[in-house]
Amino acid sequence: MGIRHIALFRWIEGTTPEQVEAVEERLTKLPGLIPQLKAYAFGADLRIGSGNYDFAVSADVAGESDFIAYRDHPEHQAVLAVIRPMLADRAAVQFNIAD
Repeated sequence: MGIRHIALFRWIEGTTPEQVEAVEERLTKLPGLIPQLKAYAFGADLRIGSGNYDFAVSADVAGESDFIAYRDHPEHQAVLAVIRPMLADRAAVQFNIAD
């Protein structure tokens, strides 16, 4: 069993495409910097449905200690420092997945 972490972001009014691109550039680097990440995906909402969040991140890890290592990793925290001023809302969940 592993854990999947899903984070959803809703950007504040006025967030620019360039700001989102800067977040994506930073997120792209995390799998190479955080060895606990088994799988990692992220992207902007495709605007197919209404009421969706603007952006999502999905991270798979082996277990709770690996999730904590990812969550607290300095490189992840540096990305969050860029994201937080852009946030209107955030939702997250962690759940068990089969390996």
